[in-house]
Amino acid sequence: MAGQRSFGSIRKLPSKKFQARYVGPDLARHAAPTTFTAKIDAEAWLAAERRLIERDEWTPPTTRAEEKVTGGLTLKVYADRWHDETVNRHKPRTRALNRGYLDNVILPGLGDHRLKALKVSDIREWFAGLEDYPTRNANAYSLLRTILNQAVDDEILDANPARIKRAAVKHRKSEPIALTPDEIRALAEKITPRYKALILLGGFSGLRFGELTALRRSDIDMSKDSLAVTVRRAVVRVDGKFVTDRPKSRAALRTVPLPEGLRPALEEHLKTYVTGRDGLVFTTTSGAIVFAATFRYSFQRAAEAIGKPDLTPHHLRHSAATLFAQAGATLADHMVLMGHTSASMSARYTHSTESRTRGLVQGLWS
Repeated sequence: MAGQRSFGSIRKLPSKKFQARYVGPDLARHAAPTTFTAKIDAEAWLAAERRLIERDEWTPPTTRAEEKVTGGLTLKVYADRWHDETVNRHKPRTRALNRGYLDNVILPGLGDHRLKALKVSDIREWFAGLEDYPTRNANAYSLLRTILNQAVDDEILDANPARIKRAAVKHRKSEPIALTPDEIRALAEKITPRYKALILLGGFSGLRFGELTALRRSDIDMSKDSLAVTVRRAVVRVDGKFVTDRPKSRAALRTVPLPEGLRPALEEHLKTYVTGRDGLVFTTTSGAIVFAATFRYSFQRAAEAIGKPDLTPHHLRHSAATLFAQAGATLADHMVLMGHTSASMSARYTHSTESRTRGLVQGLWS
């Protein structure tokens, strides 16, 4: 049975409970979020709704119910939930990095803040108080912005408060080192013979260290009319363990042509150190995968021998990227060769260099 009232209506359900409904200022029908055991309670709810309308304080009951749930929701609780939901979207290495940024950078300063109460000033104050680790801070800020964008999509936030200009831009503390072809070859001559081909391949292909160390014999095309390397997997460190998995992105799955001058060194390396078609190309003396910790000592000695004590293995990739650009690679070429997912990363290398523009200007006179 239904009871008609001057405001709203109450009906008795088959469950013997009472449901209260009314048409709101938005001309839509709204029901109480729960049913009532006693009719008097349903009447009280309708009376309270009418008072909200009369005081011009009314919002839809469902909106108020959601705000009651999310009003006390902290950034930590929401961020942890967001991270849990990425288990099938992000690779283990990415999830481990994000967990580190959350636990060590974002949540210590912002975790206890109520999500709905977060302001631009809160985030600006947090970011300004971070220690001077530019790359880490930019990555952490970018992650925070992503999480808060999800909160906007979930309709918990009306707008994303992470709006600090250029906070996600990575500022280098020092300029990376780009080796010339002669310097790459000199470095290869100074390192332990077992790693000579690794240096040459890294310096002339642009593969990441984890991509180089995951290579197998079948990944290198040594046919008469072709010399190339195909990236199918990479070694990453997850929770203190090294895991061989697919590369970090689709763009990283690529085939990179190699200069013909590399052929003799690669042939000698494959004949001396590699067993079988699927054998690892680069291994330690015990046959294990080459990890940065085991490679660093030999690399550092070779770097010092050529007068580059600040050189790191990653500078081999940077050197190849610079050489590609100097050879005339377009932005699209560069992205494919380096396995970049964004044009901005390759654009750092394909901008005109001082030496190139000087040569172009001198050519105007002739």
